[in-house]
Amino acid sequence: MDYDKKKEDDTGYKTAQIMRDNYQDLKDRIETAGDNFELNQSDAAKLVIASIIFVNQLQDKITNMNAAIKGYTDDLIPKLKEIVDNTANDEEAIKLANETFVIKEEEVKKEEK
Repeated sequence: MDYDKKKEDDTGYKTAQIMRDNYQDLKDRIETAGDNFELNQSDAAKLVIASIIFVNQLQDKITNMNAAIKGYTDDLIPKLKEIVDNTANDEEAIKLANETFVIKEEEVKKEEK
């Protein structure tokens, strides 16, 4: 919500505020009623929307975690293993690590474009 406000997206910010207030009201009603809470159609609609938003957030997190896992298993771990397997001493390891991990200025400039 703060992100939308900072980007001066008043519509998104106001919508987020309304949704937060609606869900807080629903939460308060559920807590107050306890076992006697009766779910009406409006409540169910709010919970559907909240569930969809929650699932989308989880999917985004899972996608990001899978990308991190892929980066480790496909890139970082093999490179580190190569350094361990192909060097006999620290001097060779440092040299190979620098060759493997140091980003050259030309590569950085290409990414910036």
